[in-house]
Amino acid sequence: MQSIAEKKSAFRDECKCLRRSMDMRERNDADKKIFMNTLSLIDILKPKLILCYVSSPALEVDTVMLIKQLLSGGAEVAVPKCTGGLGNMEFYIIKDFSCLSAGAYGISEPDESVCYRAIPCGRTLCIIPGLAFDRLGRRMGFGKGYYDRFLVNFGGITAGLCYECCMRDEIPHEEHDAVMDYVITENNCFLIGDKKKVFSCER
Repeated sequence: MQSIAEKKSAFRDECKCLRRSMDMRERNDADKKIFMNTLSLIDILKPKLILCYVSSPALEVDTVMLIKQLLSGGAEVAVPKCTGGLGNMEFYIIKDFSCLSAGAYGISEPDESVCYRAIPCGRTLCIIPGLAFDRLGRRMGFGKGYYDRFLVNFGGITAGLCYECCMRDEIPHEEHDAVMDYVITENNCFLIGDKKKVFSCER
């Protein structure tokens, strides 16, 4: 019988293959729809502060156009930076993409010399990457545990971004795995609390 760790590893490999199998046109179309659905949720929630990952082009749902749109609209946006050697993460307010530089794993991170650290509050929305999510809001990350550790003390609202092909009824999970308040795909925005969709955005 496979252990949870083995099941997670196999499922991560499956989801990576699914994402890599998406052709560029299909992926760009899905990214644009997720972008619009995320903006719709932000318009509903009206957060004071938005924490958002800076996407890498390999596997993650694109957030570059989202961050640019939010900044151009005057929103306060903070992006993550890995800190220390314990796999921890902090968020820093940025004004534009010139505030970023190459960080851990080649991911763009805020330059602390020109940014200041964000202090999340109850009206903070955290937009989170993941390889897969399930309809109970559980997340399959990339295996580093950064968001699981960060979210332990996060008191705001969480929204995971995911391609519909990587949504499942249930994914391999452990007790410490983060659970989202919302999961956004190219087709839907799911409110996890009462297991119903807030809105449907099928196109």
